[in-house]
Amino acid sequence: MKRTGAVLLIFILILTAFIASCGSDSGDDNSSVDNITQPADPDNAEIAAEPEIKDALPDGLDFDGESLIIFAANINEVYSEGEDGDIINDAIYKRNRAVEERLNLKIEVIESPPWYEYETTLNLIRRSVLANDHAYDLIYGWSALMPHLSVENLFMDLNGMPHLDLTAPWWNQSIINESTIAGELHFIVGDAVLSLMQTYSAMLVNNELQQAHNLPDIYDVVFEGKWTLDYMGDLVRGVHADLNGDSVMDEYDLFGCVFDNVNQIDAFMQASNIKMISKDEYDIPYLDAETEKLGTIVDKVYDLLYNNPGVIAFNLYEGEKVMPMFKNNQTLLAPILLDNVVQNFRDMEADYSIVPYPKYNEAQDKYYSRIQDGVSLICVPVTNNKLEMTGAFMEAMSSESYNNLTPAYFEIAMKVKYARDEVSSKMLDIVREGSYLNFASIYNTRIGAPWNMLRDLMNDQNNNFASWYERNERVIANEINRIVEEFEKDR
Repeated sequence: MKRTGAVLLIFILILTAFIASCGSDSGDDNSSVDNITQPADPDNAEIAAEPEIKDALPDGLDFDGESLIIFAANINEVYSEGEDGDIINDAIYKRNRAVEERLNLKIEVIESPPWYEYETTLNLIRRSVLANDHAYDLIYGWSALMPHLSVENLFMDLNGMPHLDLTAPWWNQSIINESTIAGELHFIVGDAVLSLMQTYSAMLVNNELQQAHNLPDIYDVVFEGKWTLDYMGDLVRGVHADLNGDSVMDEYDLFGCVFDNVNQIDAFMQASNIKMISKDEYDIPYLDAETEKLGTIVDKVYDLLYNNPGVIAFNLYEGEKVMPMFKNNQTLLAPILLDNVVQNFRDMEADYSIVPYPKYNEAQDKYYSRIQDGVSLICVPVTNNKLEMTGAFMEAMSSESYNNLTPAYFEIAMKVKYARDEVSSKMLDIVREGSYLNFASIYNTRIGAPWNMLRDLMNDQNNNFASWYERNERVIANEINRIVEEFEKDR
């Protein structure tokens, strides 16, 4: 997926630095990646033309200017009024125009209610499908919600969609494999979904605080495979100070790490590559929790949050304190979604780095990253009467995004403009390559919320996993069985 001009830009900069150092009389070694100067105006950086990977859509598809109506939770990932100089907005606008012209169709977007109006969104889609009113041809819906409607048999099995190549690189294969029930696939995620990249979980490192406390270079620790929960806890333990002298350690003081006990805590589950649900030979899900490992994770995270003087944890609804603390140089580490970097730290003066969430232990095969449940899932209502156009649009939209929008966002906006050095670019590759959703996290709110286990316990300052599991095991197993029964109804 490393397909863009950021790689070319970095190569040119390295070559330039090398040539300059060879001609210097100073004898200094200027070849370190930390000394690479980024382009003065990354907004104007161009993406180098590389051979595109073409989709398999036949030539000459023409839908006579017909409208394709999209119901979108994250409207900005599928709609743009026009170019305004912003890299991402302009890439979205150009992508949409290219797809419209190629297929001779018109994209129309209806914005869904906000995320917190769950029931309103579900009812709008449900009523439309049951009434067969064709209000929506395609749905980009919140991943926390769409599985509810999928179980109600309101979405098509995408295995049968015309023109859709599910093996293409612009479709996330791990999510496809995890989302199926009895081989049927009712939603899909890929490069046409900008929120996929925006919701990768990672961590920021304040480089100035790292140097001031003479701490090891976390980049090196990550590359050595030693960036684990235990290592992070030891690293931050000695980083704390009462900055205002009031003898109360709170959001006005210095810490090694800051968390909110919601999405940022959930991310430790994926980072530890936890499995809670398996599937049998017929692709039917069943509860199969790694209880011993889950209990250990609970103890480790509890110890990190509540027995470590270098950590402050904010409970539910206090998460807005995390970003300001990092921006004000009050914490060495801060958990983020990648889009937080774009939105919050453009003007941050202190230098920072981006690293993945820590592993469960050094034996773990690689770093894994949570995809937060605000990502959009693409679904097709069973009442859709424009299947050929819809399938062609999905494939064209995704291939065009893969070749142009993804490079614009990930390579230019993230790697050049907001990442402060070349090694951060490599860290972003690690984050992206390890990102995934599994069945338990996708269907979480429909099966008794097992993926909220860690946040629920931490908000109660409770590390008794055994008690939690005893209370919830039967509920989760029963809800999974109900999903299967509902799914198999009328089949």
